[in-house]
Amino acid sequence: MTQSMTRSLVLWFPGWSTAAEARARGLAPESPLALVVGGTVFACNDAAASWGVKAGQRMREAQAACPQIEIRPYDIDADYRAFESVFQHVEERAPGGQILQPGLCVLRVRGPSRYYGGEHRAAETLVDAVRSVGIRDIRAGIADGIFPAELAARRAEPGRIVAIPSEQTARFVAAVPIDELPADALAGAGPLLHRLGIHLLGDYARLDVDQVRDRFGPDAVRVHRLANGDDPRMVVPTGITVEHEIRREFDEPLDRVDQIAFSLRADIDALAEQVTATGKVATSISVELCDESGRLSERHWLHPRFFRAADIVDRVRWQVQGAHTGAAALAAPIAAVRIAVVGLDDRAHYEAGLWGDAADQRVHAQLTRVQSMVGHAEVCTIEPGAGRLLRERQLLVPWGEKRRGADRSGQPWPGAQTGVAPSLVLEKAAEVTVLDTEGAVASITERGTLTAPLSALSIGGTVRLLRGWAGPWKIDVRWWDARTHQRVHRFQAVDDRGDAWMLTLQNGRWSIEARYD
Repeated sequence: MTQSMTRSLVLWFPGWSTAAEARARGLAPESPLALVVGGTVFACNDAAASWGVKAGQRMREAQAACPQIEIRPYDIDADYRAFESVFQHVEERAPGGQILQPGLCVLRVRGPSRYYGGEHRAAETLVDAVRSVGIRDIRAGIADGIFPAELAARRAEPGRIVAIPSEQTARFVAAVPIDELPADALAGAGPLLHRLGIHLLGDYARLDVDQVRDRFGPDAVRVHRLANGDDPRMVVPTGITVEHEIRREFDEPLDRVDQIAFSLRADIDALAEQVTATGKVATSISVELCDESGRLSERHWLHPRFFRAADIVDRVRWQVQGAHTGAAALAAPIAAVRIAVVGLDDRAHYEAGLWGDAADQRVHAQLTRVQSMVGHAEVCTIEPGAGRLLRERQLLVPWGEKRRGADRSGQPWPGAQTGVAPSLVLEKAAEVTVLDTEGAVASITERGTLTAPLSALSIGGTVRLLRGWAGPWKIDVRWWDARTHQRVHRFQAVDDRGDAWMLTLQNGRWSIEARYD
């Protein structure tokens, strides 16, 4: 019998993301753990679920349900990297597979079934290969198409395989409850479908496709095809990132930065040559330091271009030094170091142009040299930040790094300064005294108006008369939280020397926020 070209094998690892995070952090499997994205629970382990925690809850709701729960931010890049290390064991025995998401992968059955002597035997081989590296809960599903195979895998017992014959695939899919579709697949129409008496995928498949398109939109047409057992997707092989890393344990913990850098130099040179041999360049690395007491310091480093061996050595030195710039003794001697390349790119993207790029290279070399002397965080570039106060609107990013988190500077910030930007924004607001026409310190009434017009400004004991002023402009944020509530009144003023200032009044205290030239 000819085997279908769409015949697929899906391997599913239930609870993968939380299990991988627990292993990475050294947490016990029975400890409640939840991963959050934007303050909402993305995934939780069985221990947390037994307390009533579930995906989609707000973080505070999860903490109220389980006070001892461990909350960690979900890092999708780290999740993919962790799953790739497991997926490699599948690739070694059946190449050409695809990672659908962390904890879920698929491959065509045709090749492995011929090599191993049948579909079931091929699936058993892959399940055993993964279980041999310590992952016990893995389930496999075989069917015509990726979607039916995934449904089959989700019905398997731990370590077992559910295989759906080709002629029964449509019937199998039709009996699946419609609630098993992802929440976004039906654009929130699940409750409506239930009210219409559509509880199974088979019920949904019997709807007229034109009616589905008109009522739920074009995206629902793809779901309609899946409900009919028709999955048009094909397996696209995933390119696995080659592991490039250094693991070094010192015979005796080292307590000097120069000793650590010298001990790792040969290994780092070999790592750089290994990356170069693949035709790639390293754009980001991860450095883990473990001191003699077992405390772990982990950090991801980015580079404006790509890492050479000397750049990696610098990052190790900077992380070891922390806030210090010299080669003095450390707070605790370092017992082990791990350096891993976590970002690769094609070398062709970084080749010099026709006339070279010597100027950029010289700039980078000089800035890196200054960083080595004064400290990593002392040489920064400025990027627009998010906030209402001027000092919040400028973000200092160490040279060679990218800003952390999303850029929210373009979002509306009611109360933020508009118009001509000041030439100097003070990193820390300087306290001053502002007097009104009555000779008293100027103040604001409950209605947000001045008790008397502004008259003079005292800076460092020197009094300057004000020729003109404007304001106040009120900033009142987070009024519902007494701890983080912020109420600020802003003024613009010009003194008798021609200097223009941005003044702020907060909690009865006047300060200079910025100066105009």
